[in-house]
Amino acid sequence: MTTKENCMTSFDELLEQRGVKRRDFLKLCAGIAATLGLSQVAVPKIAQALEESVIGVESGKLAPAIWLELASCTGCTESLAQVSNPDLATIVLDLLSLNYAETVAAGAGHSLELAKEQTIEAGGYLLLIEGSMMEGWNGDALRIANERNTDIVEHAASNAAAIVCVGSCAVDGGWQAAYPNPAGAIGVQLYLEKAKEAGRIDYDIPPIINLPLCPGNPEHVVAVVVDYLLLNRFPDMTAENKPTLMFGQTIHDNCHRRGHFENGEFVYEFGSEAETKGYCLYPMGCKGPETKANCPIVRWNRGLSWCVESGAPCIGCATADPTRVGFNWVEMNAPFQRHLRNVGPGGFTINPDIIALAVAGVVVAALAIHGFGMKASGRTKGGAPFELERKWDQKHPEQAEGSAAAAKIAAEVQGIDPANADKKKVKETTESGSGDADSTEKGGDN
Repeated sequence: MTTKENCMTSFDELLEQRGVKRRDFLKLCAGIAATLGLSQVAVPKIAQALEESVIGVESGKLAPAIWLELASCTGCTESLAQVSNPDLATIVLDLLSLNYAETVAAGAGHSLELAKEQTIEAGGYLLLIEGSMMEGWNGDALRIANERNTDIVEHAASNAAAIVCVGSCAVDGGWQAAYPNPAGAIGVQLYLEKAKEAGRIDYDIPPIINLPLCPGNPEHVVAVVVDYLLLNRFPDMTAENKPTLMFGQTIHDNCHRRGHFENGEFVYEFGSEAETKGYCLYPMGCKGPETKANCPIVRWNRGLSWCVESGAPCIGCATADPTRVGFNWVEMNAPFQRHLRNVGPGGFTINPDIIALAVAGVVVAALAIHGFGMKASGRTKGGAPFELERKWDQKHPEQAEGSAAAAKIAAEVQGIDPANADKKKVKETTESGSGDADSTEKGGDN
C-alpha cells in the first residue's frame, strides 16, 4: 500500500471516529470552494489539501497554529466554538495543530507557554490573533503570563508564516479603541507597522489578513485557512488587507430587504406593522449601504440567519479600518440607530441632528424677532414702497406699457393713497435733483 493510500485510509478513519461521513466531508469542501469563489472543479483539490495537511503525506505533521487572545470578550472564539459536526469550523480547525490557545487549551501555566515558545522557534506557523493590542502604560495595560502584550505579539510575529486578525478588535481596536480609550487599544496591523517604523522590530512583517466583524464569522476563518493550506497564499485582498470576495460588496447589494428599499417601504418604528412585514431598516440607522461584507450570503449559525434578517439594523462592524488611528468602526457608526455619528471637541460630543435642530431654531427665532421688530416700528405699514409709474414710462408716455390710471388702480387695491404717493414721489424727485419735477407731475396726470 502506498503512502498516499495509507494517508487516505487514516484520514477516513479519523473522519469516522468523529462521526463524519466521506460524503459530508466532500460537502464541506464544496462549501469552502463556494466561499472562496472557486468552481466545483476545485473541490477534489481542496479535499486533497485538507487530507494531506491532516495526515501529512511528506511531513506527517499537522499545520501548526498559534491563537493569541488579547483584549477581547472572547466572542470570536465563542463564534468558532459553537459548532457541530460536520461544521466547517470544527473540521478545518481540527486539521490545524492548535499548539497554543488560552481560551480552549487543555493545558495551562508553564507547559502551555512552553508549547507556544517551541512553536515559535520551529517557525512556519499561522498566527491567529483575537482582540486588540493595548499600548497603554508601555504595554502594561495588558499582561499575559507576566509579559506585556506588546512583547508577546512582537515575538510571536517574528517567525510566523502569516498573521490572521480575527474580528474587528484585532483589526482596528474595536470597542476598546472607542473614546476615551485610556488603555491605548490599537489594531494589530497598525501596531506592528508603528513598531517597525520605530525600530522595535527588525524583521519583515509577515503577510497580514484582516477579518473584521464583531464577532468574526467562522466561515471566513475556515475559508482563509483552507486557501492558505491549498495554495500557500491568501486570497485577493483589498487595500485594507481584507479578502475581496468577503468584503468587496456592500451588505445592501445582497440584502433580502433591498426590494422594500427600492419600493420606498421602510420601518420608522420598532413594533410597527412595517417591521412585521419586513420592510427596509434604513431609517432605523442601518449601515448596510456603506458596509462591505458578505453577511447576507454566508450568514451565521451554520447559515441560519444574520443581523438584518433577525430584525436588527446593520451597525457597520465590518467597516473596521486597520490604517487609521481613532477611526474604528464603533466611533464611526455610533449611535447605531442613526446615520450621523457624534462629533465634538475633546470629551464633549453631540449628534449632528441636535446641532441642525438648534441652528434651525435660532434662525426661526431670529426671523420671528425681526418680523415683530418691523411691525412695531411701523416699517411694514402699507407694504413695501410702491412706484405708481416707471420713470421711463413718464418720460415716454407714447411708448409706455402701462398707464398712470392703471397704476393708481393697483395702488388702491394695495391700500395706498395715489394722491399722497404722487406728492411723495414729486418731493423725493425734486430733492434728489435726479429728474424733472414738472415732467414727473405731467406724467402722473396722464
